[in-house]
Amino acid sequence: MKRIFTLIFVSVFGFSVTLQAQLNMGTGPGWGSLFPTEPLVLDDDFSGYTFFHSDSTTDMGNSNNTFDPVTQEIIYGYMDTVFNFPFIGSTVNAVYDCKQVAFAPEWKTAWAFRDGTDNTANVSDGFIEVSREYGSNPGTIAGHFIVDLRELSYVEVIQWTHSSCGGNKRGVMIEWGIPSADTIVWDTLRYQPGNPWNESFTKDVYTGEKTPNGYRCDPSAYGMVWEDGVWSDQGILLRFTACGYPQVPRIHDLKVYGTIGATASKKIGQPGLKVFTYDRIIRISEIAKVEVFNITGKMVRYKDNTNKVFVSDLPGGIYIVKTQAGNSTKTSKVFLR
Repeated sequence: MKRIFTLIFVSVFGFSVTLQAQLNMGTGPGWGSLFPTEPLVLDDDFSGYTFFHSDSTTDMGNSNNTFDPVTQEIIYGYMDTVFNFPFIGSTVNAVYDCKQVAFAPEWKTAWAFRDGTDNTANVSDGFIEVSREYGSNPGTIAGHFIVDLRELSYVEVIQWTHSSCGGNKRGVMIEWGIPSADTIVWDTLRYQPGNPWNESFTKDVYTGEKTPNGYRCDPSAYGMVWEDGVWSDQGILLRFTACGYPQVPRIHDLKVYGTIGATASKKIGQPGLKVFTYDRIIRISEIAKVEVFNITGKMVRYKDNTNKVFVSDLPGGIYIVKTQAGNSTKTSKVFLR
């Protein structure tokens, strides 16, 4: 009996350690791990907008629609709006489609304001707040913040930050959409609930594989810093919403790396040969012949009939990747960290 008890104890204890090892208490993966090589084409920190929020300070909670019993008026805390934001060095624009959002262009994160300290590094003051479904009077419905990037012929990497309206462990979801006929097909790019943290994941846009990341968003009231690979030439849209335990997300920064070019209507159904790296794997958008050379010109990897080359054993540095798929060829420079 004693031996059986010991075995059960060890099993339970080991299971607990495994769970705890998956928990990530940090402020997100940060910026730079995906090594974007395309130029920065959109950079918004949501400053300069007209203030629109029902609260007087950033730590008082989410904005909401309220009914004033004295004046018999509805005080709107969220609004619907559509406007343009210029791409860097271009006459064309991204389009922001906002449903039930609030703006606070100068506010800190909730707890940085409360504690008289700084936001998490890279998290700017000012944000756009996306509503959740909330039982105010009148009721507040769940909203979204859509960024229309269809004027970009290629979207490589996005970097962005978010915070919560107060309290910790509060997350956000970002999806990417590809227009198809008269509809938009949405797919999750990052699902980042604060609770339950073990459901959080990022999704590979080519393989559809979900990668659990275990970020609990504990510091969300000071700000979280995210980076996601898109690697799409199909003219996409991004959509930010609340998720999981439904709390209000505040988006503080959005950076997009890509190529300004043909609109999506000319690109849909015409994917090019793309090469990118993630988690020490060279990925190709099609099945191809792949040759990898180091900076001295020595071939260090050769694979045929594949779209994935594992390079975890190679030292960090710059590599040249030559790919051929049918009549399409491409030579790319990649950086292994």
